[in-house]
Amino acid sequence: MCTRAEAQPWVDVRPAVNLVRIARVVTEGTIVGTIGAVSFAIVHAMLIVPIWGRIPGGMVQAVPAGVALAWAFERVAPARNWRSSTHGAIFGALLFLTLVPGTVFANTLRLAGAHPGDWPGTIGTLAIAAASGGFAGWILTRERRAPPAFAIATFVLTAAAGGPVAVVNSARAAWLFIGFLPICVAAGTATTLARRVVRKDMS
Repeated sequence: MCTRAEAQPWVDVRPAVNLVRIARVVTEGTIVGTIGAVSFAIVHAMLIVPIWGRIPGGMVQAVPAGVALAWAFERVAPARNWRSSTHGAIFGALLFLTLVPGTVFANTLRLAGAHPGDWPGTIGTLAIAAASGGFAGWILTRERRAPPAFAIATFVLTAAAGGPVAVVNSARAAWLFIGFLPICVAAGTATTLARRVVRKDMS
């Protein structure tokens, strides 16, 4: 006599989607994206030109990037027992490091006379960005769930920034890329603070 599960092998027994958790991450990500957009505007104004009027439009890219960061931290935090603002800053700094390989690749193409904005260069840059993020997620946790989340975070952040900064074009461009370090640190710190506030309000 077959069991019910054997009689209906097509039944999906996976746990239901945690809508509360998704809502929490999206809320956290929106906060992080807002802080990241303002931080970028500050750095850009200091190094290039003021772009305060572009902040509202930039939220279209900043919020998805913030959500991706919040989701990556959600995956990494339990494995590393990360809770404090210091942990958030470390997370942001590591995220910045994952941007380096794609930036090096794109600027190597520029030096070679190729255009990194063409589809082969774009695909290569984004693939390297995702691979760098995935590798960082694996090193941090040694778990299967973190690498994809970290890979997506690096991928989305690279895309949201309009691709790697052309650091070989000018000193200001190089400084702008370096300026991403405090931006990422601020975003990482904001992730822990937003996580604390949102969890308290939604508990």
